[in-house]
Amino acid sequence: MTTNKITTLSEFLHQSGAKYRVFDMGRRVVKLSPDDFVGFERAKTSYPYPLQKTAHFGVIFWNPAIPDKHYVWFLKFPLDEQGLLIQAARDEFLVMLLDRVGESMLAASNGEDIEGALKDSAYTFTPREDKMAAFNAQATKSLAAKPSSYYPDALAYFTGQKQIEDWQSLGMQGVADVAVRLEDYDETLSLIETIPKLPDEPFSVLSTFLEITEPQAGLVEVFAQRVDMELQEKKPDIVRICACLRAASNSPAKGLVDQMVMHVLKHQCSQNIEVLATISGRIWRVLEQDNICQLFVEQLARNDAGQTAFSQILADVMYMPNMRQHIMQALRSTTRSAQLSRAVGIMFG
Repeated sequence: MTTNKITTLSEFLHQSGAKYRVFDMGRRVVKLSPDDFVGFERAKTSYPYPLQKTAHFGVIFWNPAIPDKHYVWFLKFPLDEQGLLIQAARDEFLVMLLDRVGESMLAASNGEDIEGALKDSAYTFTPREDKMAAFNAQATKSLAAKPSSYYPDALAYFTGQKQIEDWQSLGMQGVADVAVRLEDYDETLSLIETIPKLPDEPFSVLSTFLEITEPQAGLVEVFAQRVDMELQEKKPDIVRICACLRAASNSPAKGLVDQMVMHVLKHQCSQNIEVLATISGRIWRVLEQDNICQLFVEQLARNDAGQTAFSQILADVMYMPNMRQHIMQALRSTTRSAQLSRAVGIMFG
């Protein structure tokens, strides 16, 4: 077997006899389908969640003969202008990998060899603590493994079985485990009742992990009510609004989420750069709708962090697959304001 037969990481794992799962680690910690990953590796499809023109992902793999022993690699690869994998980087990585562990990795290597195979590689990275917690929660659920030891305590807290002020001892991993395992309807109902009472800090941590799940409509309604209450205040709490937007961002109840985003964008608080970055960075799909996209770019032109932030956020969202045409259409609108025209002129001038 020669290196030119193995052209992708998925082929390498497959030929090693390994089973594996891949999760995005950049924008949203979610499982990538085998088709998405293979298409990306062969530079046939854009990476679905690019961050700073880079694909960040975690690969968890194991020998089917030893299903309880898992190995994890966190990898990052540069993307071209179309969001496709730069193949020279992938090839360089594979040459290094084959050189260090050989082709029959699982048969010949002990665990230390596999763990250490990518030491000092330019293509590895260490995720932030919250991303690691999200990855562990998603991976254990995907593999039908037990959640962490922090799970029972966190579940008891978020379902109202503990005092609402007793949150300091909660483990971040436990909160992530609760979020990804909320498909049990009774637990969701208990959470719906608890959320309005939660202090800001545990609510903010929970919202970070709810964005990697698909919260049902009942939860989104609670977040929408929280947002509407804030929008009626003289000075809305930006952190609370962003937490609600994040928590609802990946929900299949898209109509409710769209409505929430519209309410926020019609309010002056949406000129805050954190609010705008949350919408474009977490709920970018809403910008495929002309009316929301138009309102978004108008508020972005008036954002409180200035022209640099306008240009950076637009560059980021236009790099997302299929988003460029929607943004460009909004920027070229014949009804755009003078302020938006000026911001566009500077960005592209």
